[in-house]
Amino acid sequence: MRVQRNKHRSSYVQIPNAIARHAGLSLEARGLLVYLLSCPDNTRVTVESLAGRVPNGRRRISHAMNELVAAGYVKRARLQDPETGRWVTITTVTDVPESPGSPTDRLPTVGLPTGLDDGGSPQGKKTDSKDTTTPTQPAPDEAQQVGAMGEGESTFLRQLAREMTHEARRILGRVSLHASLPLAASDVERLAPALVPWLRDDHSERDILQCLTANLPAKIVSVPGLVSHRLTNFTPERTSPPTPPRASVRATCETCRAPFPAGHCGGVCRSCQDQEAGTTAFSPDTGAFLMATIRQRRDAGTVKGTSHRGFASISA
Repeated sequence: MRVQRNKHRSSYVQIPNAIARHAGLSLEARGLLVYLLSCPDNTRVTVESLAGRVPNGRRRISHAMNELVAAGYVKRARLQDPETGRWVTITTVTDVPESPGSPTDRLPTVGLPTGLDDGGSPQGKKTDSKDTTTPTQPAPDEAQQVGAMGEGESTFLRQLAREMTHEARRILGRVSLHASLPLAASDVERLAPALVPWLRDDHSERDILQCLTANLPAKIVSVPGLVSHRLTNFTPERTSPPTPPRASVRATCETCRAPFPAGHCGGVCRSCQDQEAGTTAFSPDTGAFLMATIRQRRDAGTVKGTSHRGFASISA
């Protein structure tokens, strides 16, 4: 077989030989992985959309996608927005599979210099004892702190640290919902400890999101690197909480103090007006006038007596 390769300046994708020659993946899974790696970042790809573009059926595409998930080339994370309650699936495709024990899941640390060249032989004297291990002792300061705190307080501090780390993962999950800041689940897990100091300083979630997502550069080379740089070198600005709207003061009735609808100018309510009108119509002066008229007609003989209901009957 003769292979002819050409140089391309645009519209091409680079893949490692480990993908093209992966013996544990079917040819459909390898082709699907090459297609996914050729897509731009933040491209919306689903099994249904792929089934409409290629002659392969939905079942075969789904089976190939499951192969890539099992091999570590595709990762899926379910996140929920705490404000809207909507669940979103974040899919990450990589050309290097990440296993749970992969050293790439943690940030490398720099140790103290040993004074030996790379690949040099260890220095020192050979001991005759077979057991050459040295028992590890906690640092004096750490041992004194644990002894001073007590078991109960140290357990509380460990629980508090776990809760803060969980809250940091949740906030970074919200950051990954940003169109320009997609973060893989492994990146969220790795960056969460760097966010914990901001939570210890009592920065609100709103201020943290504003610090991590505001004034983004036009071109982002590495999203995890950008977020890590801001977590290390930036500090969220504390903003005052929004002032709650003042309750509207409504006018009340001058007589019974019942509140009027919003926008009413005030005065006397309709019920009190009706009561005042009824009291005026049947005032004591009007009653006395009626009784005096009845007595006059009775004395004049125009009143026959009282009815069976107790009312006076007046003849015409």
